[in-house]
Amino acid sequence: MSSSYVCGNNTKVYVCNDKVSFCLSETEISLNESERNTICKYWKEAVAKNPNLFDGVVLSVRSVAQSSHGIKIELEKTRYAHMTYVMNHKNEHITKCRAVAVGGSIVTRDGYHVFGKMSHHTSFPDVIQCIGGGLSEEDIFDGDPVHTFLRECREEIGLTGEDIISIDDKKYFYIRENQTTVGICYIAKTGLTKETLLQRFEETATDGEIESLVFVKETHEAMSDLLMQQSLVDYAKVIFEKRLLDQSFDDIREYNFD
Repeated sequence: MSSSYVCGNNTKVYVCNDKVSFCLSETEISLNESERNTICKYWKEAVAKNPNLFDGVVLSVRSVAQSSHGIKIELEKTRYAHMTYVMNHKNEHITKCRAVAVGGSIVTRDGYHVFGKMSHHTSFPDVIQCIGGGLSEEDIFDGDPVHTFLRECREEIGLTGEDIISIDDKKYFYIRENQTTVGICYIAKTGLTKETLLQRFEETATDGEIESLVFVKETHEAMSDLLMQQSLVDYAKVIFEKRLLDQSFDDIREYNFD
């Protein structure tokens, strides 16, 4: 599968200061027979190229409700094959999948932003992205998406909740073209240094999705160099470019999810 989807997409980023909660509906996305056959053929070809792929459950946005208490997102299930087909065939007419991803930009005690370079066996090899991944059922027991970020930190780089000293209330929503992905990016700080975190990653990371860690010093020059990387994930490029230029973000409440 092509990495251009997550590096060259027309992705919009919004700021969110509200509480965000998720709930899972009883419904699943319904595909007609023609769609199922098309996706099945595509998936067989994808697995033939990369046997490590797994057609697991993916949670997709069904509806979004806003109130004075925050933003509530209702989810429904689909499959990974459906999600990746939509990602790689954006000009085709097929039932929409709006998959949810959650991650975060982590800053070490000595002032480095932490990114992960994706392994070759993943769907997006060599992509540099924030630590995170797809929202799963186990993460929404109380509706709070931050559990996905914390789980991915533990699995991907060996960073535990106790290692994180703060997570900003302000977070970023990123929405890819045609709403094929709806994501949340937190900004977090860890009490670990770059060297300690690197050692932790090498000793305890469990899922193998991250090939190596990328540390970027929190300086104008270093962040500018990062933004020049063609393999940097699209939403991080938007977030850090705007922050570097001290530009404002539109509020997520101004976005129409319909």
